[in-house]
Amino acid sequence: MEQQQGPKNAAEWFDQGIRCFRKPDGVGAVRAFRRVIDLDPAYRHHDGDNPYFYLGKIHEVEGDLDLAVAMYTRALALDAWDEESLIGRGSCLTVQQAYDRAIADFRKALAIPTPHRRVPTEHLLYAIAENYRQKKDYASALIWGQRALDEDPDNFRHQELVKAMQVELQGK
Repeated sequence: MEQQQGPKNAAEWFDQGIRCFRKPDGVGAVRAFRRVIDLDPAYRHHDGDNPYFYLGKIHEVEGDLDLAVAMYTRALALDAWDEESLIGRGSCLTVQQAYDRAIADFRKALAIPTPHRRVPTEHLLYAIAENYRQKKDYASALIWGQRALDEDPDNFRHQELVKAMQVELQGK
C-alpha cells in the first residue's frame, strides 16, 4: 500500500494552508503557513497571496491583535499595496485605538484604483470617518462621513454618522 506523501515545497504547503484555512482548521493552517515561511520567507502565491496575510487573519480572529498587526505588516513588506492586509491591519489598529495609523492604512487602500480594489469605496470612506470620530476630530469625521454618504446615500450608518458629527460640531 502506497503512503500519501505530504507537501514537498512552499507552494504545496501554501495550498495545504489554504485548504486548512477554509475548513476551518486554524491549527493546521498556522502549521502549514509557518512551514511556507520556513522554506521561503518571501513566498508569494501566483495570485499574489502570501502566508503572512493568512496568519494575520487567523491571529486577528483569535484576538491576538499585536501578532495580527505584525503579520499584516510582514505581508505589506512583500506587497505594499495588498488591499486585504491594509484593511486587516487598519481594522486591528482601530480596535487598538491607533487611529492615525489605521486612517493611513484605509487611505492607502482607498488609493488603489477602483477597478483593482475589491472593497467598495463607501466602506473605506466610512472606516476613515469612524476613526476620525473615535479620535474626536469631528470636522474630519464629518468630511469623510459625508463622502461615504455621497457614495451610498441610502446607507443608514453613513446617515447616522453624518448627523452625529453635525450635532457634535454645532454643540461646539
